Amino acid sequence: MMTTDATVRCEFIAGLRALAQFLADNPKVPVPSYGRAILLHARGTSDDERRAVVDQMADLFGSAASGDSHYKTVREFGPVSYEVLAITEQHRQDYQALMSYAGAVSGGEC
Repeated sequence: MMTTDATVRCEFIAGLRALAQFLADNPKVPVPSYGRAILLHARGTSDDERRAVVDQMADLFGSAASGDSHYKTVREFGPVSYEVLAITEQHRQDYQALMSYAGAVSGGEC
């Protein structure tokens, strides 16, 4: 969930600063080689509402929004990115249908 609540924002920013300081002070603590994204999922009751949230964030980021089943916008800060994503309802349903078979088929005994 996303919010612009001032208290939550201040706590989040303070946490990021504390993490950055911790990593700077402890050079033996590893950092990710890839996958350094803060990912926010757009909320809404329809695909259009979720896409509108991504479009709004793209305007705030000064970036483009793109994609089909995964519509997103990204703002990069060096190797770290801040992303907002909207996944279509159809894609969610297709994924749930696929996962409903998980564990139902085995490789047999070999």
